[in-house]
Amino acid sequence: MPEVHPGTHTTTALALPATARAVADHRRRAWRWVGTGITAALIGLAFGPGVDEAGVGWLPALAGFCVVCGPAAAAVGVAALVTSRRMRHAVAAHPWMACGAVAIPTGQGPPRVVLRHPVTDTLIPLSVRTMAPRHHLADPGPGGVLWWAGDPGTGGVIAPPGGEHLLRVRPTRSRRLRRRDAEAAVRHGLLSRPTPPQLPVDAAARGQDLDLSYAALAQAAHRLRLPGRDGPGDRREPDVRVVPWWRVRVLLEISQVRPTAVSAAFAVAMLLLWWLWGRGLNSNSVPLFVGALSAFNALRSGRLALRAVPVVRTLHRAARAPVPVPKRYVLLPGLDDGLVLVLFSVHGGPGDLPEACVEVNPPGAPRHPWEGMPPPAGTLELRGWLDDAPTVVPWIDGRPLWPRYPYESVDLDDQRQRDRFAALTGHGRPERAGGVR
Repeated sequence: MPEVHPGTHTTTALALPATARAVADHRRRAWRWVGTGITAALIGLAFGPGVDEAGVGWLPALAGFCVVCGPAAAAVGVAALVTSRRMRHAVAAHPWMACGAVAIPTGQGPPRVVLRHPVTDTLIPLSVRTMAPRHHLADPGPGGVLWWAGDPGTGGVIAPPGGEHLLRVRPTRSRRLRRRDAEAAVRHGLLSRPTPPQLPVDAAARGQDLDLSYAALAQAAHRLRLPGRDGPGDRREPDVRVVPWWRVRVLLEISQVRPTAVSAAFAVAMLLLWWLWGRGLNSNSVPLFVGALSAFNALRSGRLALRAVPVVRTLHRAARAPVPVPKRYVLLPGLDDGLVLVLFSVHGGPGDLPEACVEVNPPGAPRHPWEGMPPPAGTLELRGWLDDAPTVVPWIDGRPLWPRYPYESVDLDDQRQRDRFAALTGHGRPERAGGVR
């Protein structure tokens, strides 16, 4: 049975869309490792016996590399699949709880953290099980908060606020080490910190307290606005109405054309370098291997680009649609690093309920994403079409905000949507440290 405590989120963590996407993405990456490893091993075994007869000096090395590294990559994928299954079980059985957290210095080893249970004040020492490039996600940062879904006795999942980047954790291995980590957390003042606000409680306990009228959401948007970032940004973007889509920075990033072109060009350069100088008696196969890896990355990015470019072209056409549809909007910070536009009828009053919502990218450049933020509430224009597959681009003050996900009608009878709005409006959502992630 999952833990249920008064004042905590009693809907399972998997009900949060960002968490569900993270679990699916983790499983997809694991299967990709398995497929890549098996393919490499089969290629090495299939071509390995005949490579000596071919008389090409680098082919035996390449076949041996595939035979050795292919099974290793497949084993990594299988281990990731097991981790993915365990993480899904944890987030499907337990709610998210926002916990005060302290990171324990470990040198070069896997990170360890100590959480403070938000209701019982129990200290929970945990060890993180993940690869080194993701160790930084276990650092609670200046906010000192991590989300937790699991059981203190068997482990579970932690994540930075937002529930998008999941880390598998287990209880720290020895009683002595757990006691030492708990003492270090006490010295860092974990027990004296205020309890972080929790995610929204279940609707049965909340009743009808959640007000989703235009007036209430606009008030929440003003309360949660990112300070000092409003107004036009310094960066001048090309006018999407008169330039092709590849001249628009956001659309070019979405399309994956740039990383595909860069990887392909680097692969060609490395293969040309090997062809001109790497062959011969004292052959150097390093440029060949680097070129092959770059070519693989180009194929991978190109596969994504084949799916992304049609979407980008559709967004570009929608942004140039001649007849706009006016709507009132409320702009809320998203649960990750995006923004959520909540849309209302333009002719309604302060008591109107939302018609739809769309998650959009921040307006600024990657280094300063919050530059040029529009007002937290006002009127916008939707350009595009609202048919069976709605595709719209919101325009505010003559500038587009590019959507991340499709236009979504709001159904307030859907408990998951109500929980999402409760989190977006700050009913139990941990505050962002410094206002900006």
